[in-house]
Amino acid sequence: MNKKTKALTTEQYKEIIQTMREGFSGCRPNERIATALVLEGNLGLRISDILKLRPCDIVRDGDRYRLEITE
Repeated sequence: MNKKTKALTTEQYKEIIQTMREGFSGCRPNERIATALVLEGNLGLRISDILKLRPCDIVRDGDRYRLEITE
């Protein structure tokens, strides 16, 4: 069976993030999941890469910060 993938709209994406931050019936708020979803959506990272991130992976580069990820 072929399944088609459909991209989320910006509104749907924002609603999912907000729902994770606020919680919903039977589920309490979870900022960690919301942050993981933001990283997935904005950086195109896979969840397996996000789960391996550590504070030392955030590197200061001049006046900005960047993620240093080794696969």
